[in-house]
Order: sequence, then structure tokens, then C-alpha cells
Amino acid sequence: MKAPARNAIPLVKAREIITKLEIEDPSEIEIELIACNEGAPVLEKPLRGSDGRMVRLDGGAMITVRDSIRFPGQKRFVIAHELGHVLLHPYVRQIDEVKLAQTSNWSLNQEPEEIEANLFAAEILMPGKFLIPRIEKKEPSFDLLHKLAMEFRTTLTATAIQFLRYTKEECVLVASKGGLRKWFWTTERFSFLLREEPRVHEYTCAAELLNSNDRHARGDDVPAGSWLRDFSPDGNECVTEDAIFSADFGETLSLVWIHDAI
Repeated sequence: MKAPARNAIPLVKAREIITKLEIEDPSEIEIELIACNEGAPVLEKPLRGSDGRMVRLDGGAMITVRDSIRFPGQKRFVIAHELGHVLLHPYVRQIDEVKLAQTSNWSLNQEPEEIEANLFAAEILMPGKFLIPRIEKKEPSFDLLHKLAMEFRTTLTATAIQFLRYTKEECVLVASKGGLRKWFWTTERFSFLLREEPRVHEYTCAAELLNSNDRHARGDDVPAGSWLRDFSPDGNECVTEDAIFSADFGETLSLVWIHDAI
């Protein structure tokens, strides 16, 4: 699923901020300081029913993030997501609340403001100018994405989305839960269609994780037809699938890569 043209706006805004602040290394991306500089200071405090909150006041805004969020990458993404609303939606979002499950949802079927806030957050935390040299000529894998997420202090899902936005490979990221596809995101050059059936096919690594206690599975000979339309699951054409299960959200992320011409 490719993003609509209007989603270029949050990317441009994020890049403008990185340029304005003369940030030259991922270690310099301190999102709390960036938010404060943009007129939206950040507080950490207990929150009930949400993981982040943004309230506009007196021409500025206040961002609150739940202090008990365990992982720094998740906390940083919540802050960046709410900052995206502050800067992109001044007449649409006066008050906003967000949950972690929402910031990990990249379905283009949700409200456009939410996907725009996610895109802004991913780009400002993991700018393309820093990411591209780190992924050039690198094969898609969750091992690589984990390393990038550690360096940029980002969530794995946001890291995967940014990887797909800048890689030259043909990839699709698929999120599934309970054996059903929830959403997917493709690279711009991805030239295939996913199966219409939303249920995860039994020949996939995602199905393997669903029926085991494993958290990670990878296969270089996954039948193309188990993921892609116009191919047979029993055919000879294959793709590579790297799948990982997230216990926090109870969902599986599958990175499907066209490694050879099919």
C-alpha cells in the first residue's frame, strides 16, 4: 500500500526541522528538546487511558507522555507523533490522545491525520539523509532493522517503515494478528499485489510463528503464492520472508522480499 501524495507534507516538515537545527548525527536528535523548540514542551507523568496527549494553549501546545512506557523508542515515537499533530494539524487537532497500538498502526485506512503524524515522527527520528548510507546495498532483515532501531532509538515498526521508504529493494511489510492481515506497506517500486484473502497462508513464516512459541522465523524459499496474487502457493516461485512476533502487541511483522526475478 503506497502513501497518498499529501503524505509528502509531513516528510518535508520533518526535514526542514532537521536542517534548521543543523543536526548532523542521529545522536543529536533529542525529540524532547526539538518539541520544546517548536513551542510544545514535554511532560512525563502518569496517564490513564492513553500513552500520549497533546493540548493546544495560548498559541503553543503541551505534550504529555506516560512516564511508565518501558522502551525509550516507544516514548520518543509518542512524543514525535504528538509533535506532528502540533505542527501539521493546527485547525484539526486541538486536543489529541494516542496509544502505543495506534502509533504502530500504519494502515492507510485510518484517519489521514494519524498516518501523517506517524510519517512525521518516523522521518524526524530517523531522517533519510542519515538512514540511506546505513542501508545502501544491505539486504532486508530484522537483524538489520534491530541494529538501526538501537542506533536511532526508534521503534522496530517505524524503523521498518523508514527502511521500506528508502531501500531500493522490492519489499512489503505485513502486520498480522491472530492469523489475519491487519495492514501492509510497500516500497515505491513494489510491483506485486498481495493475496486478496486476509488470512495468513499456512506456508508463510507468519503462520509458523502463530503455531509455535518461537518469536522469529526466516525463510528464503517461501512460496510466492502464499503472499502474492497471481502465483500458486504450490508453485516454484519463491520469496524471502523474515517474520518476528511482538508479544507487546500480540502481532507479527513479516518483511517479504523479492530476492530473485519471479
